[in-house]
Amino acid sequence: MANRRRRREPGINLAPLVDIVFLLVIFFMVSSTFITPETGLPIDLPQATSGEERPQGAPVVVVRADGQVFWKGEPTADADLLTELRGVLAADPVGTVVLRADRKTAHGRVVQVMDLIRRAGAKRVAVAAVP
Repeated sequence: MANRRRRREPGINLAPLVDIVFLLVIFFMVSSTFITPETGLPIDLPQATSGEERPQGAPVVVVRADGQVFWKGEPTADADLLTELRGVLAADPVGTVVLRADRKTAHGRVVQVMDLIRRAGAKRVAVAAVP
């Protein structure tokens, strides 16, 4: 009788593989939400001992060490930035713009970008720094 039993063929259990793939998907989804266009750019911010928290929802302008300006993670010209900021600030009652400038950026370039932000209608320019 024992020989008459049907033998099951060996198979591969896919349940652990599905669990691992599911965990990897969750990991990449969670870690990708922490990367924003502003924080994804390699900027070496200056240090400060005092300061305030970044205003929630405030638009961010990034200036790299070479003076290149970025808006929403994309390089932009000064005239285009002025137009974009005017559109964003028209609907913003607070009017705060965060400026993230690399510590090696020329002071004159940072002042130019700050002036551009003010001409766009910003009431406050917050300069980002590392605590």
